[in-house]
Amino acid sequence: MSRRLRILLTNDDGFSSPGIRHLYDVLKKEHSVTVVAPEQEQSGVGHAFTYNKPLMFRKREFKDNDTGYSVSGTPADCVKIALCHILDEKPDVIVSGMNHGNNTGIAGYYSGTVAAVREGAFWQVTSMAFSLCERDPCFFCEYALISYKILQKIMFDNTIVDNDRRIFFNVNFPSCHPDQCAGIVVAKQSLSYYNDRYEPVKRKDGSVEYWLHGERKDVEPQNEYDARAVENNYIAITPLHIDATAFTAMNSLSGLEEIL
Repeated sequence: MSRRLRILLTNDDGFSSPGIRHLYDVLKKEHSVTVVAPEQEQSGVGHAFTYNKPLMFRKREFKDNDTGYSVSGTPADCVKIALCHILDEKPDVIVSGMNHGNNTGIAGYYSGTVAAVREGAFWQVTSMAFSLCERDPCFFCEYALISYKILQKIMFDNTIVDNDRRIFFNVNFPSCHPDQCAGIVVAKQSLSYYNDRYEPVKRKDGSVEYWLHGERKDVEPQNEYDARAVENNYIAITPLHIDATAFTAMNSLSGLEEIL
């Protein structure tokens, strides 16, 4: 029988977003869950954190008379302040989500949702992010149940969390109903990119503001990459690591130490 876990639950869509509440509902049935989430939406902030001004948090009613903590900063701030100050002991696992929108591939570098679990890996706490590749929250409830099953499998049936706690997990759900899912794949991180562009919009006062637009380009054709997998209605689970060293370049740089 699986033991009761201590779970830190956060997100980047904000303390009051529906995604985090659906995850909370399924996780709290079997585990002890503490919610520490941004007071305001923090989508796209990446791994930003607060260091040049004070950080604040307050205890608030979260749902059904349960309480949580809203934080004035970013998702990374939420994890930091929770581990340093709010929690009495280190959690067994950090969960981030459920995010509104796709966090596959390099989008994960911009994502506050993924940054929260990367921060957890810095602290060597097993961490996993869950994102629904659809802005419409109609499937949050169904995918929250699947998130719970994935968490249970990773925490209790997977020795990887015992061998290297600097690994974190990025899970992306397709935009279809779970009944239409093609399956689950353990996927590589896609290196597809967005053709970013800024569209100018003239304001009433004559000034111009610029809005970012872009579409994903060069998506790998195989389902073994997360971006393609979710496009083909697979659930993609991507294990990531905080060590970003380009080991293949180490030997080619070996002569540089001789230039001084």
